[in-house]
Amino acid sequence: MKLKESLELLWDELEQFQIHYDPNKTRAGTNEILIGIGDENNGGVCLNNRRTEYESVTELLYYSDRQTLELPVSFHETQFYIEDLSPDSCLAFIFLYCLNQGMAADEFPEDWVDYVNKWEMGDVKTTGEPFQSWGCLHSALAQAHFTFYEETDAEGKPISKIDQANYVNGFWACVTLAVEMLLADVIPHEVPVLDHVEEYNRAMAFLRFEYQQYLQALKQATIIQLELPVKNSNRTLLVDAFIATENTYMGLLKSFLSNDSERTWLRSGFSLIALHRPGLKGSGNDIVISVDPNMNIHLKDLWEKLEHMENERWEGLRPCDQPRLPGRSPANQPWYDDMGRYTLVSAPKKINKELYGSKLEWSDVVSALWELYNPAKSLTVRPYLEDGTIGQSCYIYECQPIVTDRESQKQFTAVKWDSLGREQALVASPSMKRYLAVCASGLYSGKIPPIYPLPAERSFDFLELPCGFAVIHSNGILILDDQNNEQLDLPAYKGEFERLLQRVQTVSKIHAEISRKVDDIQKKLQTRQTLSGKYLISLHHWIAQQKMDLRNTILRTMPASVDHNLQVFRETVEKRWGLNNQLDELYESVAEIEHIITGYAEARTNRLISAITIYGFPFALFAGLFEFIFEGIPSPKWFGIHWVGFVSFLLFSAVSIVGISKILKRSHGDELIKTSQTERLNERS
Repeated sequence: MKLKESLELLWDELEQFQIHYDPNKTRAGTNEILIGIGDENNGGVCLNNRRTEYESVTELLYYSDRQTLELPVSFHETQFYIEDLSPDSCLAFIFLYCLNQGMAADEFPEDWVDYVNKWEMGDVKTTGEPFQSWGCLHSALAQAHFTFYEETDAEGKPISKIDQANYVNGFWACVTLAVEMLLADVIPHEVPVLDHVEEYNRAMAFLRFEYQQYLQALKQATIIQLELPVKNSNRTLLVDAFIATENTYMGLLKSFLSNDSERTWLRSGFSLIALHRPGLKGSGNDIVISVDPNMNIHLKDLWEKLEHMENERWEGLRPCDQPRLPGRSPANQPWYDDMGRYTLVSAPKKINKELYGSKLEWSDVVSALWELYNPAKSLTVRPYLEDGTIGQSCYIYECQPIVTDRESQKQFTAVKWDSLGREQALVASPSMKRYLAVCASGLYSGKIPPIYPLPAERSFDFLELPCGFAVIHSNGILILDDQNNEQLDLPAYKGEFERLLQRVQTVSKIHAEISRKVDDIQKKLQTRQTLSGKYLISLHHWIAQQKMDLRNTILRTMPASVDHNLQVFRETVEKRWGLNNQLDELYESVAEIEHIITGYAEARTNRLISAITIYGFPFALFAGLFEFIFEGIPSPKWFGIHWVGFVSFLLFSAVSIVGISKILKRSHGDELIKTSQTERLNERS
């Protein structure tokens, strides 16, 4: 029978077979076939590739002699036991059925066998883009059928068990999807749109859901570039790395990461994936670091370092009586090394129910990863010294600054590329820039900058110069002379730094003085103390002095060169340090204080003028007038006072004072109304 005839017959007979999920079954009894599990035939058949030269059960069937398999005559009377819902389990079942129907093994598409081999080996890069990959579609559909329910054990503790019925339904759904693709002659790594197939549509829906989870995981992960060693070579390769804690399991995370060319700096997907799954502690899958096996890179150094750290933590008490990897590690539960391939490193499993196999934390693993593979690990330079000479070769984080100002916590460092160093080329990756920004800031002087916290790219500037580049941080500047083009004009760049540093110092000093002066004025006003004329004069003198200090500093720290690159450097530093905004804010603060003081002085003067107007004018007017009017009028002159004139003078003066006060208040009110109306008109216009 031909392949397609067998597939069509299988499609018609689906769900008529007896499928069981039992990953721990080891013996195949009569009329039993175990797929991917078992090591003993007891009247049945164990199809397990683990102790063979084959990468998958499907490949085992492809190259096996049908006569030696001893397949049962009728599949309907056979009990099938599967290890999982992997593509290999489903494809092996399909292959087995077709063989039993008389199909020749070489009729089965060899590209499907190759595909399932790659998938079993962890290759999710050459197996197709996630939305065009049979493996991804299959996995998304399978994971949707992983449901659990809780039972209580003999001790009354809750235990989770998988829903067998739903699991078997998932198996049939995955087999149906594969059969439909085989009937349509689909290439497994280039799956077209099959919207007429129900299982394909369901798989796409689940795949989109996982993709949304993946996008969210990217936001919470650490994304960096690392330099990993190439196998059988002294060279290293720069790769994009994804480091994250995975609290919710994502079966297709690796597929999305490996094929994500859009969100990786090298545009070739994440080649290193480091995952921490706290919920799986002790299983061996709680910490997993893997690299793309097709990149020819390895993690041997990491495995050796983790083993060394583990031995130190155990302090000689690490169980070593039953080595799991004899010849590579004496420990009962060492870090897994991918059978010596070192493309995957994972945590030790539990030694027993009470004792975990590892004493390392996730932070220890990440620190080791960064220490071994950070892109600047082997970067050596020669630092410029204070006298302008060049020092001895050293690592870049060991370089001392030429200029340091402790008050402002800013420094200036300049280095020259070491042409004799191991690094023959400097790749300015985002991680390298962030590493250099830490060196520029001086926050970890003399120490390897840790991976946490590397500064965000928005917190510094990376400026290319004819002599190399400058990394400009709020706490300092690092200039690297790469010797490729022009030579670094150290005095010019150092001079600009010192001039801008002088501005920073002046701004800081004046800001402190303004703060103190504002506090002093505010205290006097809050306690209703009158600002004396002498104090106001001293304030005006102080304001003039601050303005002159600012202007003098600006004039003395003007750019000393018209060189374009030097001007761009200066402007970038000014912007990063916020100097322009700070100067404007200081000017505004001084001007505002001056305005307030002037207003206060004017208010005092106006009150004095009002008092003279209200009280002085009536007295002056009526004093002369009544002296003339009552000159010849008789009146008792007790104490030498003309009492009629005096009383009349007081009476008319009082009436005049009241009248003038009302007139001034009305005039002031009208003025306020006109001002308010003018402001409203301005707002409307």
